[in-house]
Amino acid sequence: MKIYKNIRIVYEDNHIIVVEKPAGILSQKDKTNEQSLLDIIKEYIKVTYHKPGNVYAGLVHRLDKQVSGIMVFAKTSKAASRLFSQFKGHEVVKLYCAAVESKITPCDNQWHLLEDSVVRIHSTTHVGVTKNAVPAALQYKVIYHDEPFSLVLVNLYTGKKHQIRAQLSHHAMPIVNDTKYGAHLTTPDNQIALHACFLQFTHPTTKKVVSFYSPPYGIFTVLFKELDIDSIIKQALQQENFQ
Repeated sequence: MKIYKNIRIVYEDNHIIVVEKPAGILSQKDKTNEQSLLDIIKEYIKVTYHKPGNVYAGLVHRLDKQVSGIMVFAKTSKAASRLFSQFKGHEVVKLYCAAVESKITPCDNQWHLLEDSVVRIHSTTHVGVTKNAVPAALQYKVIYHDEPFSLVLVNLYTGKKHQIRAQLSHHAMPIVNDTKYGAHLTTPDNQIALHACFLQFTHPTTKKVVSFYSPPYGIFTVLFKELDIDSIIKQALQQENFQ
């Protein structure tokens, strides 16, 4: 596995590049003008392959700044268009693991569907029915519990900004360290306990279904010091035939 400027490169070919995004970095540059993951990927391509001038890297999905995990970028405009269509059409499997503040005790091995309406108000996503609200859906499964935290696997159906954070909080399961959505501050860093652990899509040129896994780290290792959460998550994925 290559590492470039602290970015782990999980997979790369002539059409796509799959990386692990660390918490604390933007997916794409915003008005703050901070360096983003997209900037770093472009720089990596330019330096590694000695590309003159501007290089192309297509952003086809995003993760929040405080969220870590697996992301795919396109290396050609054709690949970007095909991948973007898959994300827009909800044809991509996006699974997250999250540590939540919860008094849930059973690990019942069942998926629980959350269907809500969400709306953005300034910099926060709110759950509730308003004239501007849009549908938001996900399902979650409790895969480990030891008060005061539960470890959940989340299957995201719609990709609204802050959707997982807002919906879990609305249903009394705020993500650990996510003070913006009602959680207590548990660790002093800026990472929230939400990690994009699995991504599955159809390769834009080979048409083969490909999947990638990223183990959680950082805040997760602080919260679950004595627990092999990597094995627990992998087992949960295998039970769903996600490998």
